[in-house]
Amino acid sequence: MSYTALYRKWRPLVFEDVVEQEHVVKTLRNSVNTERIAHAYLFCGTRGTGKTTLAKIFSRAINCLSPKNGDPCNECEVCKGILANSILDVIEIDAASNNSVDNVREIRDEVIYAPTQAKYKVYIIDEVHMLSIGAFNALLKTLEEPPEHVVFILATTDPHKLPATILSRCQRFDLRRITVESIIDRVTRIAQANGVGLQKEAARLIAKMSDGALRDAISILDQCISLGNKEISYNDVLAVIGIVNDDFIARMVDALVEKNVNMILKLVDTLVMDGKNIAQFVSDVVQYYRNLLICKIADKPDDIIETSDELIDRMKQQGKSLAHDEIIYVIKELSALESSLKWAIQPRILLEVSLIKICECKFELHSGDIMERLCALEKKLNNATLTMRNTTDNNTLNTINSEKEIKPDKKAGIVKSHVKPSAPGKGVENWDAVVNELKSLGRMVIYTNLIGTKAIELDSNFIGIVFGSDMGFNKMLVSKAENLEVIEGIVAKKLGREVRVKCIDENSVNSNSQDANGQAEQDKDELIEKAQDIAKRLNIPVNVIDD
Repeated sequence: MSYTALYRKWRPLVFEDVVEQEHVVKTLRNSVNTERIAHAYLFCGTRGTGKTTLAKIFSRAINCLSPKNGDPCNECEVCKGILANSILDVIEIDAASNNSVDNVREIRDEVIYAPTQAKYKVYIIDEVHMLSIGAFNALLKTLEEPPEHVVFILATTDPHKLPATILSRCQRFDLRRITVESIIDRVTRIAQANGVGLQKEAARLIAKMSDGALRDAISILDQCISLGNKEISYNDVLAVIGIVNDDFIARMVDALVEKNVNMILKLVDTLVMDGKNIAQFVSDVVQYYRNLLICKIADKPDDIIETSDELIDRMKQQGKSLAHDEIIYVIKELSALESSLKWAIQPRILLEVSLIKICECKFELHSGDIMERLCALEKKLNNATLTMRNTTDNNTLNTINSEKEIKPDKKAGIVKSHVKPSAPGKGVENWDAVVNELKSLGRMVIYTNLIGTKAIELDSNFIGIVFGSDMGFNKMLVSKAENLEVIEGIVAKKLGREVRVKCIDENSVNSNSQDANGQAEQDKDELIEKAQDIAKRLNIPVNVIDD
């Protein structure tokens, strides 16, 4: 007998074995138990979530001679006939290859005939969204008023492509993606049943790569079992899938953070020579940067990111050397590259160019980001023994200064701090001129809603437009992105510098201004203290002068 793929061999035969679709299973079981069988069902969901499996189980359950709690018995003559494809009353149709009007007309002509052995004649139409417009129109009337002995079960990954007239005539069920933990549990059971050990890290990698599709996970496992090893390791799965491990991606991110182009090119060469999929690698790096962003902004990233604690700790350290804007920029650049790679003739060149472009992009760091990078540098100093000459010390200080926006004065040993304290609550002198400029430009909607407002400095980068307690509607209109963009352009012209504009309530100004002043001074003091401490460790005399 020929070999049967694992995903077919382990396809559930009863509702109880279906993974994580309880909301659908419960309804279908009740339909069988109460004999309230609708004439049309629609199963929606991504690949490998159980659409066709549920359709097959349901088609047997409604025809079973002795159903058990809504499940087919799989032992009666009808169930065995349907499983063996010897009963022609259950018809499976692939709409991807049978999508013409003529194919649907054949169905329309056949439904009038009663089933030969089963109670219901069931039509399972897979990938139904692939039907042509003409085929949908031909199916519509039959779907709306089919004979009592006919049940239609439609399955699709793209329900939005179905006409509303079709959707309105079906009972719709949306299947969920299967969680990583459930996939790990199922593939582990399958591996054990096949006499093969599966390491926990390998099972988790299979689950992550399947992207919520259990069928994909079982197919990957099937391929891993074909290697012939008694135990499947993490590296075995990597070899089968053709992707790199997390350590390789982390090294690439380190090289990007350090702007080390030579290391980046070496890693790309390793990637290509090992035969790894470049598009998959880019996708993995995008995911890695997404996790970096979560590590920076989330209180408990462990609850959101599916990876090891060691890697999360490494991401947190890497994130200290990156600004939020830089992470977002890299995600956008690599996402655009991911789309381009689908049509690329030379994917390696595109990857190298994109990574070099990322290295050459510079970002302004806020004081908080500078503090994080100073902390990272301090940690490196704690873990290393530095033996440096005075000339080396000076070069190192220059490097630190250029990265941290702390610039050396012409006099030796004097450092000027360019972290300018903000003055929350200070009024913007040219605000009336800004409002009048809007009027002269014909921006009457913005102008009329700014009458009676004032503007204050929130910090060196932001200006707040203060609205009175009775101006909530005016604030809502001005807060639209397109209106703020116009205001920012005029304010920048009047003040001679780029600023961002926020709309705030009058009540919040007084309560926040004192806190903001204190926090700004505290942040500034911590930054200067950290810079002095590093200079002291490098044995360099430093004086800090505010300018």
